Amino acid sequence: MFNSSPITSWEGAEAIFTYADSPLGMAVCFWIMTAMLIVPLAVSYKAEEKAEIDHQ
Repeated sequence: MFNSSPITSWEGAEAIFTYADSPLGMAVCFWIMTAMLIVPLAVSYKAEEKAEIDHQ
């Protein structure tokens, strides 16, 4: 059971996990990081607008 993995060598495995040599991997990382910036900003802006309306 312990030696039943289909992976026989770890050579080149870092290229799979880090998207090495792939511009698509960098694009995916860029868009994920962009969403992680824009979504909280949009949510906080919406909450701020609501709080301003409630306190007028």
